[in-house]
Amino acid sequence: MTNQQYIYYLIRYICSMKNFIFKSYKRFTILFWILIAILLWFQSLNYQTSFMEAILLTLCIFSSIFLINILLSNYLLPKAIREKKLGVFWGQFIGLTLLMGLIMVLILAAFRQLELSGFFSPSNLFSDSDSFWVDFKNQMPASIVINLAIVGLRFYYEHMRLEKIHLESELQALKAQINPHFMFNVLNHIYYYVKNKDDIAPTLLLNYSDILRYQLYCGQQKDVNLEEELQFLKNFINIETIRWEDKLDINCLWKIENTSKRIPPLLLIPLIENAFKHVSRSSNDKGYININFEQKESMICLEVENSKLAIPVNRKEQSGLGLENLKNRLEILLHNKYSLSIQETETKYNSKLVIQI
Repeated sequence: MTNQQYIYYLIRYICSMKNFIFKSYKRFTILFWILIAILLWFQSLNYQTSFMEAILLTLCIFSSIFLINILLSNYLLPKAIREKKLGVFWGQFIGLTLLMGLIMVLILAAFRQLELSGFFSPSNLFSDSDSFWVDFKNQMPASIVINLAIVGLRFYYEHMRLEKIHLESELQALKAQINPHFMFNVLNHIYYYVKNKDDIAPTLLLNYSDILRYQLYCGQQKDVNLEEELQFLKNFINIETIRWEDKLDINCLWKIENTSKRIPPLLLIPLIENAFKHVSRSSNDKGYININFEQKESMICLEVENSKLAIPVNRKEQSGLGLENLKNRLEILLHNKYSLSIQETETKYNSKLVIQI
């Protein structure tokens, strides 16, 4: 087994473990809320409240705790992690925890009044020495512990989710490093040109070796020079241009201010590879691919447009994995610093990626 195969199967195993933990989190959260509801119920009965009062009190307190925790863990925390504003989140956490304690005190005050008015029979839940501040101090520890527990679980969940996406992205990158279908097609073309003593063979072989070298040695780096990434794209386009000869019109426009800018490797190739994969090829109507690349200051824009068959062709479900993997990588590496738009009509397919570096 080669090192690359070993890494591939190791990442697959880790991904499977992450999937197990990822799914267990939801079951554990449901179990946690069930336990909270049961504890509130038994606590109410322990103070000799009536059956109906215990149900209503449990429902009111549980609802307030649940809604505030949903706001904290399902909305505010993920947003803070995405935007890297955890300091703001902890301020929100303190404010909502105080609000939860206040709501619980108000609920208890309402039920005290219901008992005093005779709506519910008297219980041991309240005493004459109770006051607003005493109740507030009594409820705050429970509010803090419950909120910390749920937020801690959610933080762990978000960490595992991002780590899972990272690993899956690495796995897809390893899978895509050498596309066997592309490899064999190029090798067949090289063999054909060598056999016929065609001068194109050395150029094709040189571009092909450069592609393999870049994928194997630069593909795993955190970032590369823009010049290296563009040369990789041009080598790929040159090979495809030679392979399809006069069956496609391929037009490229490159506008670059600074080739020393650094970007994540293999980030741009999916759009170009997708165009060559799905472009229309017909003896009656020549297909086309237009590739426009522009780098200006901190902005990089790649727009790719290709013709497509008017008659839809059945595609395998996996045909969209390349773009899905690209979206995952963009979200991880360039959150809020990119835009990806894809437009499709009956005759053409257009994709445009803009990133800030």
